Amino acid sequence: MKLLVLTMTLLLSGCVVYPINKTLQPEAEILVTDGEGKPIQDAWVSLISSSYPYGLEQSRMIDKTSYRGEANFPKIKEWRAESLMIHGSQVFFWNWCVVKVGFETHTTMWGGGNDFQAQYEVILNPGESTPCPEEPNKIGRRL
Repeated sequence: MKLLVLTMTLLLSGCVVYPINKTLQPEAEILVTDGEGKPIQDAWVSLISSSYPYGLEQSRMIDKTSYRGEANFPKIKEWRAESLMIHGSQVFFWNWCVVKVGFETHTTMWGGGNDFQAQYEVILNPGESTPCPEEPNKIGRRL
């Protein structure tokens, strides 16, 4: 009976902890071309992982495009303990940033849901490049 009362108390309080294999970064690939469809080599591509409830950046993986204008990123998963209580779990979302000197910087601003495109194509327009924005409250690590 005491075990039942303890279990019910924990369930009602929302303090149930459970293991979950969380995707911190999906497997993703990007193709970067110019306005004529020619691949852009050596563009810096950042895949930025952020999470709710606070929307803070968790990690950023950076790669350069190949001669074919492609960059690939591996899936990263991690076992975590989460709970049902408020702010007891993280929901991850991802954004792209592409920088190449002589071209306008391309950034996405997806905030979650199913907006992220793991197979993404970018057409860079000639113009001034700027660095990818840095998250001032970044709590993760640069991968």
